[in-house]
Amino acid sequence: MRICEGVVVQVVVYSDMKQLQLIGLLASVALFVSCETIQTTGMGNQEQKRLAAIRQQQEDAQMDEADRNLWNAHQDLLNTGTNPEIPYRQ
Repeated sequence: MRICEGVVVQVVVYSDMKQLQLIGLLASVALFVSCETIQTTGMGNQEQKRLAAIRQQQEDAQMDEADRNLWNAHQDLLNTGTNPEIPYRQ
C-alpha cells in the first residue's frame, strides 16, 4: 500500500489476481457440478403431487364402490325385509 496525499492506493499483483480467479473458477465449477448431479435419494414435488392425485382417485373409487354396496344391501333389505328366506326379487 502506498499513501499519496492522504489517499490510500492499493497495489494488486496480477499473480495474486490470477490465483483468486482460479480459486473462484474452481469453486464455481464445484457448485455447478454439485447442483447438476442426479438426485436419486428422493422424489420431486411434481412426482409427490402426481402420486397424491393417484391415491386420491383410488380412495374415491373405493368409496364409490362402498357406497354402491351399501345402497344395494339396503335395497335388498327393503325387498326381503328382515327374513332372509324370502328370495330376492328385482
